[in-house]
Amino acid sequence: MRSKMITVVTVVASVVLVAQVAAADQVQEQLRLMEQRMAEMEDRLQATSDELRTAKATVSEQQELLQDSGLIEGEDAGIRSGAGGFLDMVDISGVVAASYNHRFINTSGTGNQNEGLFKTPDANTFQVDQVWVTLDKTPTDESRGGFHTEFFTGQSAESQNGNGEGDLGIYSAYASYLAPIGNGVQIDAGRLGTPLGAEVVQTNGNYFITQGSVFGLQPVTYTGVSASTQITDEIGFIAGVVNDVYSNTFNSPSMDKAYYGQISYGGDAFGLNVGGIWGRDSGNCGNGGDGECNTSVVDVVLTADPTENLSLWANFDWKHSGGDNTPLHGDAFGVSGAGRLAITDTMGVATRVEYVTQEDSLNGTQRDSELVTLTGTFDVTFAEGLVARAEVRWDTLVNDFDGGRFQGGRNDQLTGLAQLYYEF
Repeated sequence: MRSKMITVVTVVASVVLVAQVAAADQVQEQLRLMEQRMAEMEDRLQATSDELRTAKATVSEQQELLQDSGLIEGEDAGIRSGAGGFLDMVDISGVVAASYNHRFINTSGTGNQNEGLFKTPDANTFQVDQVWVTLDKTPTDESRGGFHTEFFTGQSAESQNGNGEGDLGIYSAYASYLAPIGNGVQIDAGRLGTPLGAEVVQTNGNYFITQGSVFGLQPVTYTGVSASTQITDEIGFIAGVVNDVYSNTFNSPSMDKAYYGQISYGGDAFGLNVGGIWGRDSGNCGNGGDGECNTSVVDVVLTADPTENLSLWANFDWKHSGGDNTPLHGDAFGVSGAGRLAITDTMGVATRVEYVTQEDSLNGTQRDSELVTLTGTFDVTFAEGLVARAEVRWDTLVNDFDGGRFQGGRNDQLTGLAQLYYEF
């Protein structure tokens, strides 16, 4: 019995041992297969890593080539065209303005009473005042070259630039270089806008729809070269040499030139500009433009912002004409003052008062005149960039020719204007 028991136990143990040995062989085989698969995966991963490193190196080389060629701006920038990169550096702005004006005195016919600084608009008319586009790339320490150009059309182009109605005019166009001298000296060469005066041609740069009569004593644009710099944060200086005091032609056959300069101070609540121009005035030359014919203009502009919602300016001009070959000799003095009160963030009212006196002789005939203007303007902003203005202007002119003998007598003008403009 005992031997049988031993036999049974031995048989059972053998069976169990054989089963365990068999199971262990299977586990070993599975482990071997898993190791083989892991080795294959490691080989594949290594090959993939090598391919990625090669591709990354290729991309880096291509990116460097694109950066060197100027087609991309940096590692995070996308591919762009050269024109797109140029436009990124250029500021584009401008204004589109249209108006209606009505003459309340002598309402029939067109404005045929224009005489010197006394301007009479058409009696009852709608007009395109300005379509104005400015392109500007200001030179900087990082990019010292630049340019500035302004294109415009409309009534301003016709009256200020001598263009026909609807023609496209160039108000200014010049190339710039910022010289690394002191705080930087900017040199501009081409057609330049004058720095003189308190008002400008671009309508959204003024409080009023119309420019004042003192504005008529000042140059508008001229062709030449100028240099400007900021001596300090508050004090600036500009000087230039140009073809003519008033003429804005792109070239001049005369050896005589005109010279101008201005020093300016701009503080937080106060500003002062003192400048002038002197030299050839081709529009005042006789005998075909030969000989001496000079004009000088002294200009002073005072600005002030006494409160957050009140802005003021005053402008004084002295114009003197003379020379051996000029038919017009004499002086003109003009003074104007203006201010705008912001009633709300989107609404304001402005007023301007002017007095201009001229004492001169034309070909030996004494001509004296006095001109007074009074202007009131209301403006409201309807939407971002969209402004409407309503204006009433009164002018009175008295001519005294040849020591008491009146020619034309007294002329009065009362005009109402409405304007809508969008600036961008």
